[in-house]
Amino acid sequence: MSLRVLWRWSLVPWLVLLTACATPQPQITAPGADFSGRLAVQVLKDPPESLSASFELQGSAQSGQMLLLSPIGTTLARLQWQPEFARLEQGQQQIDSTSLQQLATRLTGTELPIRALFEWLAGRPADAAGWQVDLSQHAQGRITAERRLPAPTTVLRIALDR
Repeated sequence: MSLRVLWRWSLVPWLVLLTACATPQPQITAPGADFSGRLAVQVLKDPPESLSASFELQGSAQSGQMLLLSPIGTTLARLQWQPEFARLEQGQQQIDSTSLQQLATRLTGTELPIRALFEWLAGRPADAAGWQVDLSQHAQGRITAERRLPAPTTVLRIALDR
């Protein structure tokens, strides 16, 4: 082998090392809690609407991300938010808004109490206009909330992964 070929091959370990150092670091998620499990939303109108999916939720009511997943694990929707900005992605469709509440309503078919929801997931009671929450089975990972007014009646059931 020529000296030039040896010199080139001696650079390979250094290039590999430099490439490893340049690998991007994982992004830091929004501060807050992480929750996962299954959720079901039933809107009792004519005709009734329902949504049932697995979910992964990170962050807080101020900034975070929620994934809705099918039974086989494909992403049905991704909802991301921060103060003054929210994005809903469903398939090839992407909708930006200044309102997390508006996009969550579009996704679920009803207005969910986002701020109270984070409290409920943590096992803490929180008031939300028109909603009654049952946290008696939170220790078993179960939450049920119901809204009768304003109509239509909406039922939210959550089963947390433990």
